[in-house]
Amino acid sequence: MSEKASKLNKSEEILTAALELFTAKGFDGTAVPLIAERANVAAGTIYRYFASKEELVNSLFQKWQENLYLKIKDNFPDGAEPKEQFHQIWTSMAEFQRENPVAFDFLEMQYNLPYLDKKSVAKRALLLKFLTRFAHENRDILIKFPPDALIAIVWGAFVGLVKGSRNGKIKLDDQFLKESENLLWNAIKLPS
Repeated sequence: MSEKASKLNKSEEILTAALELFTAKGFDGTAVPLIAERANVAAGTIYRYFASKEELVNSLFQKWQENLYLKIKDNFPDGAEPKEQFHQIWTSMAEFQRENPVAFDFLEMQYNLPYLDKKSVAKRALLLKFLTRFAHENRDILIKFPPDALIAIVWGAFVGLVKGSRNGKIKLDDQFLKESENLLWNAIKLPS
């Protein structure tokens, strides 16, 4: 293995360990030595890749926030009917959560925390800008709420469903996701 590949693997091992621990214990509850132990590296090794715990959490946030943004954006059917566009946003969120449950939980825990740097906030803003554009372009068929409120309603409902499935109160299968999508679409669109 080349030195470059070895460094990349170590960095990924550190990021994976940090993701698991930040999600399970929170930022404040996760000490750098604990991350090092989980990644099977010396604590000092982490500082060869990341200057601080804050830089590490921001690197993780940026990576997974961009992955979520690209999942939604790349699957978005420009020019389709608004209901089909909403369907694709909903489906992309569900696929991302299923494919990356720990990363989804991590992202949800980090929003609006003081240690997120400008680059992390900008990554978050990309997704919000994209979703806001959808709301603006369809303002003639959506209820007269601010775009941020519509986004919060849909995102909050999705997060609530994920949490409900985790504690066993909801079975978040394809049929339930489809029914939830229809319910939310009907909640945010103007009555026919």
